[in-house]
Amino acid sequence: MNSERISPGTGVLLDELYFAPYEASGWHNFLKRMVRQSDSRSARLLVMNKQANRVFSGVQINTDAKAHQAYVDHYVNLCPWRPGLAHLPPGRIYSSYLDGICDQKTFYRSEFFNDWAKELDIHHGASGTVWQFEGQTVQMFFQRTGGQGHFRRHETEAFNALVPHIRRTLRLEAILHQQKLKQDCLEASGCFNAFLLLDANQRVVHVSEPAWRYLRANPQLHLAGQRLRLADGQAEQKLRHLLGASFVAGASRAPVTGGVIGLPREHQSPLLLQVLPLHPDADRGLLPLPAHSAIFLLDGDEQLGFDEGKLAEMLDLTLAEARIAALIAAGNSATEIAGIRRVSLHTVRSQIKSIFLKTEVSTQAQLTRLVTALPGVRHRRRALRTPFLSQTS
Repeated sequence: MNSERISPGTGVLLDELYFAPYEASGWHNFLKRMVRQSDSRSARLLVMNKQANRVFSGVQINTDAKAHQAYVDHYVNLCPWRPGLAHLPPGRIYSSYLDGICDQKTFYRSEFFNDWAKELDIHHGASGTVWQFEGQTVQMFFQRTGGQGHFRRHETEAFNALVPHIRRTLRLEAILHQQKLKQDCLEASGCFNAFLLLDANQRVVHVSEPAWRYLRANPQLHLAGQRLRLADGQAEQKLRHLLGASFVAGASRAPVTGGVIGLPREHQSPLLLQVLPLHPDADRGLLPLPAHSAIFLLDGDEQLGFDEGKLAEMLDLTLAEARIAALIAAGNSATEIAGIRRVSLHTVRSQIKSIFLKTEVSTQAQLTRLVTALPGVRHRRRALRTPFLSQTS
């Protein structure tokens, strides 16, 4: 492979890379071009857990679906190239032949080669940990056939000239994915109505009525001189950092993508504050107030809930019993329910007994199955944590 062909100055390749987060097949197209320009047989980009022994998601080129699934399910941890990566600095691509990851004789004796790679004519590799993000590890692999030969030094250096660009693009992918999850969470929970708008001086210029209710009910946050203040020092410091990053003055030193702050509450899920920058040139017709950032208030207890009135009606329970049934279905123990409801454990156990009699179940697990199976009683859905690179090919 000619290092000039995939140098950082290669416009088409970089275009493919930086378009990747915005297009459904973007990472697939980038890897496809990389395989072609590096004279590789195949390639894969894997999003894994922190220990890099479990695959969450990924993109692969020139391996059929069955072989790829076998690799993910079983052979990924048998690949003799991968353990060597744990002992090499991340942020680089290494040649399996030249960098001491695994000598060729050991590779040919391995179960990985004889049961998986041999049939695919995979004999040589170049691989590396290109990025780590919030407990997730991203590794990149390129493979060659026996006839193509191993990856030489100038070829791995050509790969490594691209690694900084790959890292930046993966970071962009992660940011876009986080924002999508936050947006999905807001839409699913119906909490758009509890928000504050702030101007460029971080002064609160608008508070919605639902947000006022949170302010009155939670001593952890209050307004002082048109500024939102948090009682917890660390949370206050993070709020100032995120708000500062929303404006031009702080943009050079901090990300401008917003973030989430959790405020602990006794016997309740945390109250979440989501800071979202608003473009200062937003359409004044849509946003008549001079707002530069928004703070949405999200009640953790409302992220997964049940229509307690409908639950009471369908199971012939009292409203108090329906609340207990909903809390059980949400995974709370009797002791936790007593704390949340601020009643004695004896009272909770008595109510659970009454619920069991009325619903003809004998365990909390049976009650949970019954409640969650009822049509129309679930009205909110918790957003699941998913890998940021969600495309699979």
